[in-house]
Amino acid sequence: MEATKKYLTFSIYVAVVFIVLTSGFRAEAADKENCLMCHKYRFIGRIDKNGKRINYNVDGHMYTKSVHRNVSCRDCHTNIKKLPHDPVTEEVNCANQCHVKPPFAEENFSHKKIIDSYNESVHGVKSEDSPELQKAKPYCKFCHLNPIYTRVDEKRIAYEETLARCQNCHQKNGVTQAYKHMTHRLRHKTSRSPQEIVSLCSKCHQDVDLMKTLKVSDVSMTAVETYNHSIHGKAVALGSQEAADCISCHASNTLHDIYKKDHATATVNKDNLKTTCKQCHKNTNDRFIEIAVHSRIDRNEKPALFFASFGLKLALFATVFGLLGLLSLETYARKKNGLKWQIRRGTTWRGESKR
Repeated sequence: MEATKKYLTFSIYVAVVFIVLTSGFRAEAADKENCLMCHKYRFIGRIDKNGKRINYNVDGHMYTKSVHRNVSCRDCHTNIKKLPHDPVTEEVNCANQCHVKPPFAEENFSHKKIIDSYNESVHGVKSEDSPELQKAKPYCKFCHLNPIYTRVDEKRIAYEETLARCQNCHQKNGVTQAYKHMTHRLRHKTSRSPQEIVSLCSKCHQDVDLMKTLKVSDVSMTAVETYNHSIHGKAVALGSQEAADCISCHASNTLHDIYKKDHATATVNKDNLKTTCKQCHKNTNDRFIEIAVHSRIDRNEKPALFFASFGLKLALFATVFGLLGLLSLETYARKKNGLKWQIRRGTTWRGESKR
């Protein structure tokens, strides 16, 4: 009996230790002022003057797993001066300096460097832009949604590219400390897949009416359509994680430096195309970069390419349906001659032909 009690006590002790070690502790969001006391309710919100319902709910469990989990709410919502607060009338400014100081850094973290790059890009709002264009341009929250960390295989991490992206915000000095701090990129991933990037960019660039209103060029008008018909677009549509998506060609490691092709620093500028293409195609030369990625094969504009493409498609379908027709005739002839169609001992047709 005594041995049984000792065994049960030991088993309970082991079970408790196992549960503690495997369950872990839930990370707490930077909610020092208890904002979730109100915002945790699912249906909290209001109706604006246009009749649109605005939801103010924040899922605390998801927030604790997001990239902003250590950022205090009022680091972003700086216009809130008291609690409970008055109705919020100002949008969040992503260029604000946070109250989070990364290791090896002398000042608090800020997205200002990325904001400056964005403002200079084609997506940044310029003083000479028309009201329609200013309204159509995407701001930070159009693309970024406070993403959640997800596990990925370490083999998928490109070390050089990862460090180049980290240095967009983090200082280059203190390499050892920087590497220790940035190794979360080896275990977690927040960036979008090529399929998600194409889908995101297509929200605006595939809207023909919007593009006509903004008076973009004919090439830009059909950019999404021609990309989807290209080898890159088809590979991405089939699930490739390596094929070029929109920002693979139109941006550097800074990601926000997207310019028109006639801009001197644009990655798709004719003087920079060789460097851009060499990211994937190591043997890129002057003739290679002449290949049009967004080529639209029109019968009137490019008759040679149009008929060559039509001929290749015709040959493909003729070959496939020709083989299927030959297979059908062969099957019909064999069954007519008394052969049985069954899989047995590695052969399909069994029996003797009547001929």
